[in-house]
Amino acid sequence: MSDSASRALEVLIDDFHSGERIRVWSLVITIFGDAVIPRGGELWLGSLQELMERLRIEPSAVRAAMSRLTADGWLTRLRLGRKSFYRLAEAGEAEFEEAARRIYRPHHSEWSGKWLMLSLSTDTGEGREARRRQLRSAGFGAISPTVFLRPDTMENGRAPALQTGEVLFHSSLDPASDARQMVAQAWQLGEVEAHYSEFIDTFAPLGRALDKGVLSDPLSAMAARSLLIHRFRRMALRDPAFPEELTPEGWRGEAARTLVSSIYRKLAGPSETWLDTCPNSHERPIRKPEFDIAERFGN
Repeated sequence: MSDSASRALEVLIDDFHSGERIRVWSLVITIFGDAVIPRGGELWLGSLQELMERLRIEPSAVRAAMSRLTADGWLTRLRLGRKSFYRLAEAGEAEFEEAARRIYRPHHSEWSGKWLMLSLSTDTGEGREARRRQLRSAGFGAISPTVFLRPDTMENGRAPALQTGEVLFHSSLDPASDARQMVAQAWQLGEVEAHYSEFIDTFAPLGRALDKGVLSDPLSAMAARSLLIHRFRRMALRDPAFPEELTPEGWRGEAARTLVSSIYRKLAGPSETWLDTCPNSHERPIRKPEFDIAERFGN
């Protein structure tokens, strides 16, 4: 193992524990989405605990997180003797697919110049607040309390199903309008960009260390990969993934995506070696992914 890469990983783990309270269930979601689903979606609890222990997370916290995710319908459990295996529940498949598409997307989307504009119902209350959060998670920005929009691109996926009282328009913007200014305000991009800058500062040392030598210990590589995607995932799901003509000049999201792509490619081989050792419920290694993990970001 590269000494500099190993030191960089320990610093990242220190940073992970020094920040806000760790939401173990959220980290589990990251690991399933990034590493387990491409291999069939099933993981032995013992394998998960081994990885979490490398990240200095206690087994009791892992068990509590798995109980919560199972109770909330995200995961299902299969118990064979004294071993517990977990897999993604059907209800969560669409959410995982949407998240993966936005995390691993190419740098820029192709765009026809069209927009999706959705007008909310005039009803008020908790239902509308939940709908606003749902639309933001689907890449929409708000130009007023009841009007949301997003660029109509292939990468943005399907239009959301309409709820009672909502209206959906396919529209275009007058050329005289300042689209970049509207975008920056509607999506609060200043805050997103600040998080991207912090991400770059945090993970650049690992990137430089991996340029000098690989993180050859498979478990450590998987731990580094999990931290990388967990931190990046939170920003990628808030980033509306604009076409280049709508992206603010000097947008730090591009530098962050370049960095995460480079690090991920270098961690892919050894981290997949660790996953090859994880058993499935038939006491065989979990299956290999059907695509090259190293090329996931479109390298």
